[in-house]
Amino acid sequence: MKAVRTFFKSRYSAIKDQLRTWGMVPMRAAPAEPTPGIRVRVDAPGRDGSLRRVGTLWQDGREFCFRYDAAFVSSPDAEAIAAFPKVDDTTYRSAELWPFFAVRLPPLRRADVREVLQKRGITEDRVLEVLGAVAQKSPTNPYELRLEGAISPERARQGRNGSNPPSEPAHSAA
Repeated sequence: MKAVRTFFKSRYSAIKDQLRTWGMVPMRAAPAEPTPGIRVRVDAPGRDGSLRRVGTLWQDGREFCFRYDAAFVSSPDAEAIAAFPKVDDTTYRSAELWPFFAVRLPPLRRADVREVLQKRGITEDRVLEVLGAVAQKSPTNPYELRLEGAISPERARQGRNGSNPPSEPAHSAA
């Protein structure tokens, strides 16, 4: 198991290095107090073509967290996402957004991206909301991201955004 962990850590490090060469700075969890209920659902096409929930990304304080969905874990055809190699109830935690998610984010300095964020009342430091607003689909992989527990339009106009873990108890990654 240690060899597997070492392998994935080296791959993760190489991907982070590549992102930096492209001018992409790893996104960190926002230091502000998150708004309860905001999370990003990760879906993938099933064998029948319909989308099924794979897992959930959320923020817990200054850490991003990811956990596979229980129904996905119990599915006989469940395949791991490389950044999260154990398809079980492990909660993965990181101060930096995993490259699996980070590569989906367009440059935040682009005018069209800034316009979308401004219209939705999302600030750049609210990474989960940014993912939900501008990175739902990617031409490079089949996964789709869906923002859940979205803030109300009134709160968006006030610029109060955030995120929180799903209601299930957290488990630490080994």
